[in-house]
Amino acid sequence: MTSYLSSMDYSRRRKELLALVNQLRAVGAQSELDLPRITIIGNQSAGKSSVVEAISGINLPRDAGTCTRCPIECRLTSASGPWRCNIKIRKEYDSRGRRLDEIREVPFGSTILDKADVEPALRRAQFAVLNAQIDKETILTTSLDKLEELAATGKSLSFSRNVVCVDLEGPELTDLSFIDLPGIIQNAPDDKTISLVEELALFHTKGNCLILVAIPMTDDIENQKALRLARQVDPEGERTIGVMTKPDMIGPGSKKALDLWLEVIEGRRHPLLHGYYCTRQPDDEQRNKQISSAEARSLEGSFFRNTPPWATSLHTQRFGTANLTSALSRLLIDIINRSLPDIKKEAAKQLTSCRGDLSSLPELIEEEPVTYILNEVIAFCVEFDQFIKGGSGERAQLIQDHRRAYEVLKRKVRRTVPRFVPFTKDEDNFMADDPLDGEEEAEGNTSSEELGSLNLTDMRRHIKKSITRELPNNVPFEAKVALINDFQQTWRTASIDECFERVMVSTVGLLTDLVNRRFERHSLLRNDVHELMLKLVEKHYGRCLMFLEAALEAEETPFTQNTHYLQTTTDKWLSKYKSLRAERNQSTAVPKPSSDANARSDTTSTQNGASTKPYSQEQSPASNMFSQPAKMPTSTSTNANEAFSSAWKSFSQPSPFQTPKPSAGGFTAPTSYTTIFPNSSTYFSQQPSSQNGQTPSTASFAFKPAPQPASSQAEPVSAKPSAAPQAQEPKPEAVNELLSLLAKCGYTGVTVEDLGKLKPADEYETELQVMAEVRGYFQVAYKRIIDNVPNFIDLRFLKALGKDMQRFLITELGLGTASANEKCAQYLVEDPLMVARRAELKARVKRLESVQRELNNLRL
Repeated sequence: MTSYLSSMDYSRRRKELLALVNQLRAVGAQSELDLPRITIIGNQSAGKSSVVEAISGINLPRDAGTCTRCPIECRLTSASGPWRCNIKIRKEYDSRGRRLDEIREVPFGSTILDKADVEPALRRAQFAVLNAQIDKETILTTSLDKLEELAATGKSLSFSRNVVCVDLEGPELTDLSFIDLPGIIQNAPDDKTISLVEELALFHTKGNCLILVAIPMTDDIENQKALRLARQVDPEGERTIGVMTKPDMIGPGSKKALDLWLEVIEGRRHPLLHGYYCTRQPDDEQRNKQISSAEARSLEGSFFRNTPPWATSLHTQRFGTANLTSALSRLLIDIINRSLPDIKKEAAKQLTSCRGDLSSLPELIEEEPVTYILNEVIAFCVEFDQFIKGGSGERAQLIQDHRRAYEVLKRKVRRTVPRFVPFTKDEDNFMADDPLDGEEEAEGNTSSEELGSLNLTDMRRHIKKSITRELPNNVPFEAKVALINDFQQTWRTASIDECFERVMVSTVGLLTDLVNRRFERHSLLRNDVHELMLKLVEKHYGRCLMFLEAALEAEETPFTQNTHYLQTTTDKWLSKYKSLRAERNQSTAVPKPSSDANARSDTTSTQNGASTKPYSQEQSPASNMFSQPAKMPTSTSTNANEAFSSAWKSFSQPSPFQTPKPSAGGFTAPTSYTTIFPNSSTYFSQQPSSQNGQTPSTASFAFKPAPQPASSQAEPVSAKPSAAPQAQEPKPEAVNELLSLLAKCGYTGVTVEDLGKLKPADEYETELQVMAEVRGYFQVAYKRIIDNVPNFIDLRFLKALGKDMQRFLITELGLGTASANEKCAQYLVEDPLMVARRAELKARVKRLESVQRELNNLRL
């Protein structure tokens, strides 16, 4: 009883598993999953069809040559009810051999209750597979002779990958499922047909498949091409089962051949894991008598019991169709049981993957075309505007690119700085190094080879050539303008145009990326928007260029209201030029101050035989500073004269502090110390007499204001340049004492740097002044242009582009016109590859969901 129940449980489980696999194949799961199966292959005329008939109990089409031209899937189910057959066609490929997205089985004809009707029905079904262009109903109602005539016209396919499915139910059937493939062709009119059949066999025998190879005993086993194909996919022989056919075709006298085949079936030659089986099918005479399956099996059993060497073999379980069928059913169920957990996991994994791929694709557009495109255009413009505003991450890239272009502009404009050399031509010949090379190095100063230079001799010549109607001692304004225009003339071609070009290229690159990302799925719309963006960029590029040209044109006329900065930089460079000259000319020392005021006056009048201007006529830029001295403190040292003279003597030598910085109070350099300090001893010796026996106040010793100087722009007189003193560093104590005494005298705000301005008059004072003014104005113009150009580009190009973009696109795309719907509908026609991909993924998701439902309904 227990054995019976176990047998019933196994039978029920077997039916469930086979039904599950059949259902999975019906929904096309074999295209996604490696489903367990049995595939029967064999050479042409190897007796393969006879084995299929023996297992299934039905007759297959038999003709000369190849009979089976497409896979035939036989699904057998044991049932207590009457025998019946249903034929279906599972179309998995189109006429070009491409796998279809949606796979389903379509019934072909009605249920067959008579086995005799199966063979003609299979002929019609195979014709339908090979002639998909002919309507199914036409094929079902047309005679077989007519169908053969149609097949002979050459319009039919030679072979097909689509499957004819045969569902069989009956009490004498075993629960089993297998696929019968076309026989392997040895010779054919073309190699393409041979390759197609072999590829079909290799495809169906890969993976989780039991390979049943039909081997005719009338031929040598080494000649079986089907067996060689099986070894390609199963080299170890773990999934291959050999079934030997036509044993009755070997006569009793062929003892050697019979012994060899007996060794094969008993596993001593060409061993396989699951071994070999041997069947005997009805011959042509018995088939013509249309004997039943039961009679055929009876004749087969009698043959193996009575025919040597089979009758004496100990492997009787290897003989007969019944043993083969039982073994195939058992092995298939074992494979299904082992594979189901992995199949379930793989189905879930692929379903998740397909859903992810589908979600990554753009959704199908359901909005009105105009509304959709308008929303996309607005979103595109908003996204570009976010890049214009800058931000973090990717959105900062555009502005950072522009800032790098502006940095290059700054360096290139800075390289146009005029290089003035504060020495004459002869003096310049002795310059080994450029003392200005280190000036503002961080801003990108360049070498003399790149820019050239202008010395004092050149400057004097330039000023002289510029004089027309000016009065004597006046430098023409045009002389300065010409020098200014010289350093401005390359600003556009070498700097501004290149900067603007870099900004435009960066902007166009970003727009191209944004267009490709936003409109990627609509190639026609993407191309049009890209062309419109180039048109819009060109428009605003031209407009912005007009502003840049205007800014450059404005720079041709020197002007600034930033007078404080201009004066500061001019003073700075004038002081630097003078200091450099003083360091260069070290041939004559400055005389020490005399205690005699008259001697001091004489010394300043004639020195070294050269006539110089007297103090009262000499320019003194510092005269304003000393015009209103403050009162001295009421108590002073009695040795003030001595201390001051000592400090002055120490400072009368050249100081290293020769590059003065303008003081906050507008302290400017005097022409020479003699114009500021008359003989100090004389000043301090002329003290008023004491009153009432008291020492007079030191306030009465305040310096007298110096006379107002003549214009510094006057043409220099013919005189030898004043000699600079020998370089000798003053003692810091003396310098500090001098500054302290000046403060006590009311001259506050004087620094060590200011003392560096106390230099003798220079023959090239006018030229130095022009150099300093032009160099100072360069700083003003340079800092102005490196700000104005980026501001104009940002405002009149980048921001104008973003501001005009939405209106421009809406207008140019015609979104407000009467034909907008039609035009937008054309824009939204999707790429055929995208449409196909979406359809494929949807079909796979649907198929895998069906697979998952079927798997979940079965107890694993």
